[in-house]
Amino acid sequence: MHNPRLIAFGLSFCAALVVGCTDKVVPVEEDSADVATPDSADPNLRDDDGDGWSEANGDCDDSNGDVFPGQAELCDGQDNNCNGVVDESWPDTDGDNIADCVDTEDCDGIDNDGDGRIDEDWPDTTGDGQPDCPSVEEICNGLDDDGDGEIDEGFDEDGDGFSGCDPFGDGAEDCDDADAAINPGAGEIADDLIDNDCDGLVDEGGWTVADLIITEVMVNPSAVSDPEGEWFEVWNASDRTLALNGLVITSPVDGDRAVVRSENLILIEPGDYAVLGANDDETTNGHVTVDYAYDHDDLGLANEFDGLILEADGILIDSVQWDDGATFPDPAGASMNLDISYVDATLNDSGDFWCASKRVWASSYAIADRGSPGEDNSFCWPTAVASYDPSSSRDTCDALQLDGSGSYDPDGLGLTYEWELTSAPAGSGTDSSDIIDTDDINPTFVPDVAGVYIFTLTVYNGEEYSQPSSVAVTVSARSVNADPIADPGADETYNASITCTPISYGVSYDCDSCGDYEFELDGSGSYDPDGDPVSDPSWAITGGTGSATITDEDTWTPTVTVTGSAASYGSTSSTTVDVTLTVSDCMGATGSETVTLTYGCTGI
Repeated sequence: MHNPRLIAFGLSFCAALVVGCTDKVVPVEEDSADVATPDSADPNLRDDDGDGWSEANGDCDDSNGDVFPGQAELCDGQDNNCNGVVDESWPDTDGDNIADCVDTEDCDGIDNDGDGRIDEDWPDTTGDGQPDCPSVEEICNGLDDDGDGEIDEGFDEDGDGFSGCDPFGDGAEDCDDADAAINPGAGEIADDLIDNDCDGLVDEGGWTVADLIITEVMVNPSAVSDPEGEWFEVWNASDRTLALNGLVITSPVDGDRAVVRSENLILIEPGDYAVLGANDDETTNGHVTVDYAYDHDDLGLANEFDGLILEADGILIDSVQWDDGATFPDPAGASMNLDISYVDATLNDSGDFWCASKRVWASSYAIADRGSPGEDNSFCWPTAVASYDPSSSRDTCDALQLDGSGSYDPDGLGLTYEWELTSAPAGSGTDSSDIIDTDDINPTFVPDVAGVYIFTLTVYNGEEYSQPSSVAVTVSARSVNADPIADPGADETYNASITCTPISYGVSYDCDSCGDYEFELDGSGSYDPDGDPVSDPSWAITGGTGSATITDEDTWTPTVTVTGSAASYGSTSSTTVDVTLTVSDCMGATGSETVTLTYGCTGI
């Protein structure tokens, strides 16, 4: 029995040698019933074209003797070898699955027939070297596809010379092809919240240092895995709305870099917060509302040594770098929290002003981390707030009431208070000792001269001291002042007696002098008509007939010792001493008053 595959091989071999072979193979008669024969009763077994192959044996065109399995593929637009592919292995320059030898040239800017020429025989009415191909659709590729002399027409809807695609891949794409004022060649307009020049940045040229402040960072969540739950918070410290589009975020340690890119504006109002995170799906990020999600493959936050740098338009806006617990907190399941009292682009460089967050922001969930994403931060330590009662007088010599009631402890612990006078105007004689009750929440102080006084308060919760808080109070000179009234007490008299010795049978007597006498004076009744405190008592002997000395003359209760006079038998001799008390008020005015001390001595 003849083998059709051997016959096919013979045909292929003959085709290769092109000698000694007929152009067809006549099959030898076979014994089995499925042999292809010209007159078989079964149509599928008949070999209608006499090439030795029936349809049952795989002849895909039994009317063409040049088509049968194993036939060499010719470049004739037919499947000569019945493998389902036409003209395989023959060149196809334009890749349209039509071999060059049977392809025809189209006006499409491509060499369709593989002859090395493009769009030959098509008219070029414009003489620009480009054939006219009105039937070709223009595509955005930087080429004149339809040969009309224009490139990428129809892709510049606003007519500003920039298309809404990026034909050259150089980023010169019109980001708003409905507005001719917005394109890569336009100038940026300040504070209009529009990317006028299509560079991805909004309002560049207006950014300044510390416009944004990094206030909170979650590097090691517990509710979800790193980095699904990583995020950081920024606060708009400027007085204008900021668009975060184009903000560059980098890590100073490993060089990670992410850029805020969005078709929508990512806006943050003055005094508001924005949260940027690796994941904005609240079901997998620990229930954090994220305003912008960056790719965590671009930016990851290491738990140990890492940091964040924010840049916009080439300006370093703010940065923070943590240090594995050396100075910064190193919490797990909590964010690093910048104390709300110290939200500043310089202060946040220091770990002294950061602590582990204490607030749980998603308490309704079984596992929740601590922090305050998108909200005001917590206090880290007891916070002193120094102030004064605005209803109290701020004139010289009037009692000023200080106020520490705004002080706060984040855990509700009780506080103690320590006040100091840290600065006083020139000429003032006051210091911290002049604060009445320095450990009171509301102490008082009497300023003595006009000017600025600075008071500092520190509070203590039994474990930690707060940072000092200061308040400056401007004191004015009082326009009217009355002199203080000195009150040395009433005049005093004391009489003493001495026994005399008779001489000459009672004709004369020898009498000694009375001893010295101590008068105890009291000037505490002195006062000031304005209600000012009276101070600086000063006592002095200013007159009289006798002699005396004063002990403790600069106190309210001095002792005046009057020298006793010589006695005469049967009579009293008296001496007087005038003692003057001078007092001052805090305005510097003085008042004086004199008391007379009379000391009588009688001889008996």
